[in-house]
Amino acid sequence: MLKELLSERIRKIREAYRLTQAEVADRMNISSATYGKMERNAGHSTHDTLCKIAAAMGVSLLFMLDVEHTHYVEHQNSL
Repeated sequence: MLKELLSERIRKIREAYRLTQAEVADRMNISSATYGKMERNAGHSTHDTLCKIAAAMGVSLLFMLDVEHTHYVEHQNSL
């Protein structure tokens, strides 16, 4: 369940920042198909991969991993 929550959180953050999967992928220098797989399977990602996703979206890793406080997404990382 936590794995699914992380994927959903990452998608919601990306959408809140009005980023497409292609834009995040471009920032990470990977294909949009590869990023799409990463986003859908975020719970299986390495620490390094999660750090790269967070950096590409312009958020901290801690913010991205905070699946308990989903309402912070609307404030775009204003912790």
